Amino acid sequence: MKRQRGIALVQVIIITSIILLLTIFFLSVAKSQVTRAAALQAKSLAYLAQYSGKNRVLFGLLTKDIVQLRQQGWNFYGQPFSINDHTQVQLQDLNGLFSLITMTDASLLERLLQQYLENKQAATVANSVMDWIDSDSIRRAHGAEQNDYSAGITVRNARIQSFTELVYINGMSVEAEQSLIASTTFQPTPFFNPMTAPETVLAAYTQDRNKAFAVKALQQTSDFNRQEVKALSGLESDESIAYIIGPGYRIMLTAQVADSYVGKIFEYGIFPYDIFPVESLSNTPKPR
Repeated sequence: MKRQRGIALVQVIIITSIILLLTIFFLSVAKSQVTRAAALQAKSLAYLAQYSGKNRVLFGLLTKDIVQLRQQGWNFYGQPFSINDHTQVQLQDLNGLFSLITMTDASLLERLLQQYLENKQAATVANSVMDWIDSDSIRRAHGAEQNDYSAGITVRNARIQSFTELVYINGMSVEAEQSLIASTTFQPTPFFNPMTAPETVLAAYTQDRNKAFAVKALQQTSDFNRQEVKALSGLESDESIAYIIGPGYRIMLTAQVADSYVGKIFEYGIFPYDIFPVESLSNTPKPR
């Protein structure tokens, strides 16, 4: 009788242990499912925040002038500002960037890239970019045409369509790619605006880093205006330079909810008084 009681006790312990292990397993699974659901919800909310932020930016550009937007804390030279509780915006006037459409001389690109690369590589990348987008098959000094590429890569000899093409261009490195993404646009621009140019672009344009640094420092003060920028940069308005913002804008959005991030880059043309006031110029994932 005592032996049977002992066996029964062992069986109870074993069964209890099994039930306890199953309970722990199910609790672990339930916890992981809750965590996964929370992450998916955060990701969805981040997408919604980014979408809402983009529409708020477009609405602001359509309904308010530049002075009003600056009074609200907006800027047009790529400094981050918040557009809602979860989304930061970097708004860049395309006139402050180098246009790969209207540019015909590699020297500006070369001076830009020299701030990141050795002179020889900068010359190679700059001239290879120009060979990639020009319509002829004549190889520039330090450049590259079709015969210089391996099989499977076709030189476009036309306008670049997206940032993803840059990686295929002769001599391209991560540093060169990221500098070109930040400093150039694939859209035509009517003129160059020194007031909204990134520091590296202005340094390449003026060939003077001190002037570019001074303008960058001025952007952080209440004295930031076109007269002061003209005085510091030495760039007066002419047929190729104008202190006018728009109508093309690059909108860089980063939304964060909990640990979930969503990043996007959009380029739009804004024409408030046209029948079609918003023209989408591009829609690409945010570069790494």
